[in-house]
Amino acid sequence: MPSKKKDSNWTTWEDMPIDEFRSRAEKAKAMAAEFVEELDDLFPGLVTLTKEQRQTAPRLRDGEHAMLHKVLDVVEMKPVLFESLADQDEGMDPNRFETALLRERVEKHLLFSKVAESLAPVGGELGDSALYTAIKFRETLYAAYRIAKAHAQTDRKVMDVLAPVIDFMRKNTAAGAATRKSRKAAPAAAPLPVADEA
Repeated sequence: MPSKKKDSNWTTWEDMPIDEFRSRAEKAKAMAAEFVEELDDLFPGLVTLTKEQRQTAPRLRDGEHAMLHKVLDVVEMKPVLFESLADQDEGMDPNRFETALLRERVEKHLLFSKVAESLAPVGGELGDSALYTAIKFRETLYAAYRIAKAHAQTDRKVMDVLAPVIDFMRKNTAAGAATRKSRKAAPAAAPLPVADEA
């Protein structure tokens, strides 16, 4: 991205004029879209999970990939012990536990994780900057909303402008209350079993 112009009197995005900010935001979105397209070309068929799938997908710990390769070493040493798993690897041969395929998947996971990790700082900085910006206005505007809402009870013109805001806030409050109620009503989940480390 271009740096600030020499004749400008701003130094960071916070005091950047909004027209300049809009222009740069559009350029950043175009760059991101182009990069996403390039990633799709590099890895055709990238998957998009649902929110629920993301929550339940396994998370591997640091060093776990190497340990899983050791498990596969044992499978290859004593394949007869693992015949019952032959149809559980989602491979091409339902009669064979396909260790080469599983090794590939483990390595692809590791490589995907490293690529994602290298991209995290960019998304993190932009996300943090968005959160930081929200800190700068949300509470003040919510205080203004509470004053405006009280005034709207006796001023029809204010109510005409504010009515969709009141509806929006009501829906969010109701949705939040429903979520809290469902959390309380749900029975406590039993703790997950700890993997046998022996």
